Amino acid sequence: MKTMTKTISALACTMLLAGGHAWAQEKAASESLPMCQLDPRDSSKLAVEPCRPAPPVQPRRSVAQVIGRMPVQRTASPVVPMPPLPPSPAVPMPGAPQPIGACDTGGCRDAAGARYNGAGNATLDANGRICHRNGAFIQCF
Repeated sequence: MKTMTKTISALACTMLLAGGHAWAQEKAASESLPMCQLDPRDSSKLAVEPCRPAPPVQPRRSVAQVIGRMPVQRTASPVVPMPPLPPSPAVPMPGAPQPIGACDTGGCRDAAGARYNGAGNATLDANGRICHRNGAFIQCF
């Protein structure tokens, strides 16, 4: 058991040293490569491959994130006095569609006998309102 423990620890140390040595060789090999630059004739390619990336201009540092609140708006908006609007005439609501009784070349009459003057779908009633004829019904607006 003691022999096995010694063997395992020796193997672990050997692997660590070998890995560190390989990393050092890799670092030395990358330092001998030229710095990466774009090809002046074709900017989608590198001028020389393989190459090593440029070192950072400044070392990176961690910065605490600060999220501030929006400033409070203390100023009240100015109140602009508005004069009251003049009263507007009441807009009549359209009446219910009335069934048409009979039509002639000058207009139509509804079932109650009221006359609608005009030709086609646009007619006028006795009060001068515009009425619209739709099939067997007429509605004034």
